[in-house]
Amino acid sequence: MSGINFLFWNVNRKPLEERIRRIVRSNSVDLVILAECTIPSENLTKAMSAAETGAFYLVPGSADELRLYTRLPIEGWAPIYREPLDAWLGFRIVAPPIPELLLFATHLPSKLHTDEQDRLLDASLLGEDIRRFEEQEKHNRTLLVGDMNGNPFEAPIVWAGGIHGVMTRDVARREVRVVRGREYPVLYNPMWGLLGDRTSGPPGTYYRSSSQTVNYFWNTFDQVLLRPAIMDRLSELKILESDGEESLLTPNGLPDAVNGSDHLPLFFRLEW
Repeated sequence: MSGINFLFWNVNRKPLEERIRRIVRSNSVDLVILAECTIPSENLTKAMSAAETGAFYLVPGSADELRLYTRLPIEGWAPIYREPLDAWLGFRIVAPPIPELLLFATHLPSKLHTDEQDRLLDASLLGEDIRRFEEQEKHNRTLLVGDMNGNPFEAPIVWAGGIHGVMTRDVARREVRVVRGREYPVLYNPMWGLLGDRTSGPPGTYYRSSSQTVNYFWNTFDQVLLRPAIMDRLSELKILESDGEESLLTPNGLPDAVNGSDHLPLFFRLEW
């Protein structure tokens, strides 16, 4: 069976090429998506290629701090969109015998610098761009990956006019939801299954304690969402707590922002 192993990590502008190399090696990663990445590309490609799973290359169309690297042949791949502020990027992914995919990589603006109206607008624009390029490419084998700066249950993620992520595959099989007489296509959001401490891994991908009256402490900002056309191809999904050799957590079980990032990496696999 053919498949692609994906890694997403917001590396918080830290020089984490060695830890990325370990994750690539221990998880046989094929496609790496990094946010807040300021590591020189030559350092990263050298480190990931040293994992001895294949030579890695920067994918054309990557942004300054939102980047894709892959060991897969990239003939036929193409960047199809770059949002003006680099909040999301769109790519056509060609990796035979797997059917052509549409990949949107994103790092939406931080809650620290935006209000909910800003975040709803971003979600609306992102949703519009995804639908527009699905029409252009004439298929909806689409996945959205990145730091959403919102939890799966928050309005910009579930809002019909925005990303429109839903909790279960049964709901997603409807493909569209009718709201006020209009059809809105849905994305399946499997990250609901990784919320909280009754899961097999960390309770979320990002931890923040604040004095605000509403404080979730653990957040799952880093997500993958899939159109129903490919959601059953998701065979593995986990929040990583180790780079394969050393923990990414502090002794208290929180993301180790000193030796790693304040976000934990997300690994998933699609199979055909």
